[in-house]
Amino acid sequence: MKKIILQILVVIITLTSCNKEEITVFDEPFVHINFNNISITNINSNRKDIVSYYIYLSSKPLDKDMLLDYSIIIGDGLKEGVDFKILTTEYPLVFPIGIYRRPIQIQWLDNNLDATKDNTLKIKLESNNLNINIGFPGPDANQSELILQKINS
Repeated sequence: MKKIILQILVVIITLTSCNKEEITVFDEPFVHINFNNISITNINSNRKDIVSYYIYLSSKPLDKDMLLDYSIIIGDGLKEGVDFKILTTEYPLVFPIGIYRRPIQIQWLDNNLDATKDNTLKIKLESNNLNINIGFPGPDANQSELILQKINS
């Protein structure tokens, strides 16, 4: 008896779910930068470590390497070699066939800041050789850039 009721319940659930609206699927490849699903993060001024900020390629398998152009925009309150060092020197950033994640590595250095200045470092994804969308599909292009804001600790 329990088996019959369970089978009837499965049939009812299956039939009622057939009337649900289908979800729109974006089947466009895209490349994005993701750090804990946020677009701005704070970095303490006394931090002394190396951090990898990952860029992801969301795509079906490609038949050629993707070359990603990006920029690192430094606010007037930060100075390379004093507040940070950019360890990733590869430009453009190459995504070989079968590779879907690449890091931009930054070494943070201990240094007090002038709070009246722009103490941000922005990693911005610009373009690529395969015309793959930058950021999530849609008009906002979310995760096309990451802002790292250094703050006094």
